[in-house]
Amino acid sequence: MNPYQLSRHLRPRILPALLLAALAATGTAQADDGVAFGIGADYSHGDYGTDIDTGILSVPVTARARSGNWSFAASVPWLRVEGDPNVLPTTGPVQNLNPIGRGRDGLFGDSPSTGPERGSASGIGDLTLAAAYSIPTGSELGVDLGAKAKIATADEDKGLGTGANDYGVSVDVYRDFGGTMLFGGVGHTWMGDSTYIAVDSVQSGNLGISRQAGDGRLGVMYDHRTASADGLDDRRDAIGFYSLPTASGGRFHVYASHGLYEGSPQWGVGVSISTGF
Repeated sequence: MNPYQLSRHLRPRILPALLLAALAATGTAQADDGVAFGIGADYSHGDYGTDIDTGILSVPVTARARSGNWSFAASVPWLRVEGDPNVLPTTGPVQNLNPIGRGRDGLFGDSPSTGPERGSASGIGDLTLAAAYSIPTGSELGVDLGAKAKIATADEDKGLGTGANDYGVSVDVYRDFGGTMLFGGVGHTWMGDSTYIAVDSVQSGNLGISRQAGDGRLGVMYDHRTASADGLDDRRDAIGFYSLPTASGGRFHVYASHGLYEGSPQWGVGVSISTGF
């Protein structure tokens, strides 16, 4: 399991499939056993196909461990969200019928709003747990099998999460060609329904390339994620990123994203740093 694949499966999600994959292909095909801790900051902004813009700030804290071909991680963010109550940090656009969600007064449905709804909230987001196994292929090709669970620790009444657990699986492949790494992956997530939010299973995929640039890696990628419910828009994003190893055995990441479709935020930026033990 390379550092790229590990961070991809474990990053907390402001742009669910997007920001995890934004740190893709930042390491070599092998990584040392050990434990690492990290912290970051992500911000995204856009209308996600709704009538008003939503801004989402996330400050995730992550712990990860590697032993042999296995990698494990846990991550939880602090969130600040301002905008449409139908846009959630971990999921994106949904049909949120919670009458006390962000910007609502508890009379939703009985006293419909005459204009776009807007509200702000902050708090702890959903806990993400993940595991991945790097298959020994006997070749230069890397293949990782991943599984993840999103545990509903975020407050659904504040619009910080759906209030339900999600479970997903993924397959990622990557290969380095003399300092240039090509990578891609597909995933499927079974989304959990809560009292006020009904969602469908979501499929995702990504393709990208990164290149050794000094001591670090510079890359770009395309990420796609299907809508969480009928009538909503898919998400398609382009990401540029740079990753640099740190003296402590961790990595420093910086990235920027641009939405290519209605269901995406218009733009996003982020930075993270980790240290190894």
